[in-house]
Amino acid sequence: MSILKEMEKHGAYAQLSDGKVRYELGGPETGEKVVLIHGLIGHMHVWDYQFSYLVEKGFRVLRFDLYGRGFSDRVKGEHGSELFMSQLKDLLSFVKFDTAFHLIGLSMGGAISTRYTSHHPELVKSLFLVDCYGIPTPNDPGIRVVQARGIGEALIGTFGGQILKRAPIKGVFDKKKHKGFAKWFSAPMAISGSKRALLSTLRNFMLENHVPHYERINQLELPKMILWGREDKVLPFHYGEQIHALVPSARFEVFEKCGHVPQFEEPEKFNELTFSFINQHS
Repeated sequence: MSILKEMEKHGAYAQLSDGKVRYELGGPETGEKVVLIHGLIGHMHVWDYQFSYLVEKGFRVLRFDLYGRGFSDRVKGEHGSELFMSQLKDLLSFVKFDTAFHLIGLSMGGAISTRYTSHHPELVKSLFLVDCYGIPTPNDPGIRVVQARGIGEALIGTFGGQILKRAPIKGVFDKKKHKGFAKWFSAPMAISGSKRALLSTLRNFMLENHVPHYERINQLELPKMILWGREDKVLPFHYGEQIHALVPSARFEVFEKCGHVPQFEEPEKFNELTFSFINQHS
């Protein structure tokens, strides 16, 4: 069975204000609520280990595909913070998450989580940011190249498929151990409209200034934790130190010999840390 066919068997669909969203909700209705948000190229399956673990521990867990990723709609228009904030707000309402929950965000999902917490601190019990994006990098060669109208479209149309197949392996430290990761991770990007959504996200969300939201959550009393893989080649460790400098009130944890996706590379260690953190603040 193909990777996409296997992935497609999971989850349900919600018709929200901007489009259709695939999500999965598990665990007892009375359990502490946890929301998991993936990153730029990912999908809800990057949380496979955590979803099943937390459900078994009795939590009420929500994971979903961001617009333009996984099996959610490839919506038209700008893929910026307004779109992703609307998606999260609509989905939380749809699944009736109307009381405070624990929020965990990976990479770009960390910036989305931070913005949401900045706007709705009363609804977030704890915030866990994993190798999170937040400080714009307009001079990054990849982003600079795609900024130009026409050039970005031509490049993503010609080379986008190759880039999406190869780039994800940069996210893991032990490439031999996880040699199938890139193919699995980027599989849904083969769906029509994915490259357009990625290009729009690079031009919009990735260039927005998220720093004020990090500074805002630093002032909040809610529990916060930041985790970084020492060998992250996507958002290097010094970038993580810069993020922590914006939120010095957050606990800062480091996984050695680990890259950009610690929840995938060190699932047992990650799960223990997650359980300890959210259980302490439940």
